[in-house]
Amino acid sequence: MKDNVPAKAHNASDLVVVLLATFNGSRYLQQQLESIAEQSHSNWKLLVADDGSRDHTLAIVRNFAEYHPGRVCIVPGDPTGSARDNFFRLLRAAGPAPYFAFCDQDDVWSADKLERLTRECRQIQTLHPDRPCLVYSDLSVVDAQLGLVNPSFINQIRARPCEITHKTLLAENAIPGCAMLFNAALADLFRANAFDATKAIMHDWWLALLASAVGRISHVPDPLVKYRQHATNTLGSVNRSGLRFVLSKLFQGDRSEALHTYTQAGAFLDTYGDLLEPALREEIRVFASLNHRRKLMRVILLLRHGSLKQSLSRRVYQLLRA
Repeated sequence: MKDNVPAKAHNASDLVVVLLATFNGSRYLQQQLESIAEQSHSNWKLLVADDGSRDHTLAIVRNFAEYHPGRVCIVPGDPTGSARDNFFRLLRAAGPAPYFAFCDQDDVWSADKLERLTRECRQIQTLHPDRPCLVYSDLSVVDAQLGLVNPSFINQIRARPCEITHKTLLAENAIPGCAMLFNAALADLFRANAFDATKAIMHDWWLALLASAVGRISHVPDPLVKYRQHATNTLGSVNRSGLRFVLSKLFQGDRSEALHTYTQAGAFLDTYGDLLEPALREEIRVFASLNHRRKLMRVILLLRHGSLKQSLSRRVYQLLRA
């Protein structure tokens, strides 16, 4: 732990509020906090929401706060019961700031993560002033001891960042929240519109949809997060492609995943429909309507509108389970 020293003076225009959701995270949390403290972009503040931890999580956060006075705040409140709702609570509780970054309790950030992502976001804002903006990096997949499993999460799930659009994001999310940074315009738009959070699948998916629909998304190709996989965060979260994936889903899966995407699209349309271009609004309306279509028509409409997952194996499964 670094010595307790006064924080340096910073430019308020590049402040990043780090949104950390915790729950029984004491085993790995210290490493993540240290990686935040060691950021080359040192103008950060940390907002923490704990979801009812029964271990030493909050004690670790409070100890970290003592070493970084004035930079850490714990959001009060009852447990929300899910990471999605806890991150939504954090974003709604955060005050005004130029930039925000979601943070998982068990990862480790590269020292230049915030520097690289804020630089990318500023470049986009120069070209598109006042537009919502979301940037994200690749991740390296590691095991519980930070041993390398795969150097590229993006390659492992066979995602193609240059082809991620609102169409692919209706069907799947390939942008993990822990790799995101987004600007005030996106955060303000999120906070200005109430919606039924139970219809959102995950916080990062909802924000990615919003950025793709009304703003800009950009990708930094280097892995800036060590994405830790362990007993309560299984490798299944990154194994999304190939014949084995399709077969496992066919034998073990059901249509609930597809139904959730249609429901999420409907909630998104209800919340932001008035802000969308007519063609985009119609595409989302058609996707949301799949809840009420016959199987053959669901497949036809998915193919016609191109609202498909990125890899061939995931597309096959999507159409089989549509």
